Amino acid sequence: MHLPRHRPRLALAATMLAVLAIPACGSESGSPQPGNSSQRPTHAPAKDKKKAAQDAYTAGYNRGRAVRDAGGKGSSVREVVWGGCTRRALSAGQEAEADRGAWVSGCLDGVSENAKHLPSSQVTKRTNDQDLLERFKAWLSDTDKRPMPAHVNRLTLVELHRSDYDIELTTDYPSTGDDHSAATDLAQSFVKWWDGDDGDGTAWNVVVRGADGEKLAANKL
Repeated sequence: MHLPRHRPRLALAATMLAVLAIPACGSESGSPQPGNSSQRPTHAPAKDKKKAAQDAYTAGYNRGRAVRDAGGKGSSVREVVWGGCTRRALSAGQEAEADRGAWVSGCLDGVSENAKHLPSSQVTKRTNDQDLLERFKAWLSDTDKRPMPAHVNRLTLVELHRSDYDIELTTDYPSTGDDHSAATDLAQSFVKWWDGDDGDGTAWNVVVRGADGEKLAANKL
């Protein structure tokens, strides 16, 4: 898949509704794969990853069914076409953090009233993109945010479901103190920079993490 440099144009809702009839699966081949990226290594045992993925999927599925029960068929459109499940995953807490992609897949199945399809392995795919990071830093340096680039050390594409993904910025900001406001400013700056549309994938959120991996800020793209 061609990775968009900026936020892609959303497909027509009529076309995207076809997703409602397609069960989400544990792993997809259509992930964003920039040419100069490297897969982030993971070291957890495969058995633990499988259990974490299945637990996250089940939690997402239950949440999706609850949304469907409360909102009816119209809720499926909001959650599938307009990224509702993807956005909910960020506020789902620990039940989603172990495998956010599995949680999203479960939510999409649940809200679409699909049968459960428990993943057999980790669903979320993380890919570092140094080129995208450098282009964002260059833009920051040309604005009044000049000190900010020094605090960002990694940009990660977090594939969640098929061509849906989030972008995470890892910083050296501590999890305490006044740096939450700096992280919020960084997230808002990224949203301002990510203002084009081309390509096939959809980036839904930008997440800023601190030095210890804690989520400090998030914003819609």
